[in-house]
Amino acid sequence: MDKSEANIVLIGMPGCGKSSIGQLLAQQMQRDFLDTDQMIEQKNQLSVAEIFHKHGEVFFRAQETEVAGICSLQSGKVIATGGGMVLKAENIRLLKQTGRVYYLRRPLQLLARKGRPLSCSAEAIEKLFAQRSRLYLQAADCVVDNRGQPQQAVQAILEDFYENSGH
Repeated sequence: MDKSEANIVLIGMPGCGKSSIGQLLAQQMQRDFLDTDQMIEQKNQLSVAEIFHKHGEVFFRAQETEVAGICSLQSGKVIATGGGMVLKAENIRLLKQTGRVYYLRRPLQLLARKGRPLSCSAEAIEKLFAQRSRLYLQAADCVVDNRGQPQQAVQAILEDFYENSGH
């Protein structure tokens, strides 16, 4: 696959800006935008919170792996993943087959919490971060800080992507 057709895959904590930055990136690059949580919601006709409540986390994580596989068969996309996508090494292996992985790092106090089943309080966020921060760093091809305007993170991703995709 031509590196310029590689997917741009965004990972990071729930509420770090993966969806909003992913949509901006997709618009600027004239690419399709995929959100793995939305894909899971559409498939199950339930919100992520409802899936967790009704079927549990193990079911949801299996859905994530299935969606990672679907995404890995595509190219030229911008993909925002759920915050827990890094919990299974298989997911990252699949996404890296056709993508460059960007860890959107955001200070914990700036993370959005509304409607997020696993990060509804400051304590829950700190616990999640302690469990996942090492996994995000291991999975990432590039770490991008998202502490200012979304466009700054978009620009940093674009610069890295073009520098590392033969443009």
